[in-house]
Amino acid sequence: KNKEGSFSANSNTFLEGFDFKEDPSAIARKTQFLALIEGWRESPLLGAGHGAAVAYSRSAKQPWAYELVYVALLYQTGLIGFIIYTFAIIWIFWYSLKAIKSDVYLGYHLIPVLVGTISFLIANATNPYLAKYDYMWVIFLPVAFVNYWLLRQTGIDRLI
Repeated sequence: KNKEGSFSANSNTFLEGFDFKEDPSAIARKTQFLALIEGWRESPLLGAGHGAAVAYSRSAKQPWAYELVYVALLYQTGLIGFIIYTFAIIWIFWYSLKAIKSDVYLGYHLIPVLVGTISFLIANATNPYLAKYDYMWVIFLPVAFVNYWLLRQTGIDRLI
């Protein structure tokens, strides 16, 4: 039996968001997924550009806003842009881990920030949180910690 809050129950709940068979919202995501992939195939390397929209839209007010943010990112920026965005996130985590290893005190603050950032990026897979500017702080908070750590490594922080 799955107990509420267990890893298995949570992973099943996450995977239900991608079950394209029964749930009406999931069926709409499937239609959106197929439309975005078809649009991406037209310009796979460079994409269609930010703000570009495919024929299927769930919002008349914001036709460029998609629930499947990462698929939309692939459609809008192409493979090259998607790889650049992915490496930017990897850079943040790589340098955050370096900062945690070298500064225990900073690690006490940075570890919960990274856990929250990972959780937010997972939730962003089916909800367009990062498409809103007021939620982008989730990405830039670990960047601020990394920049603080980098400044301390170079000694510039003593001059400020």
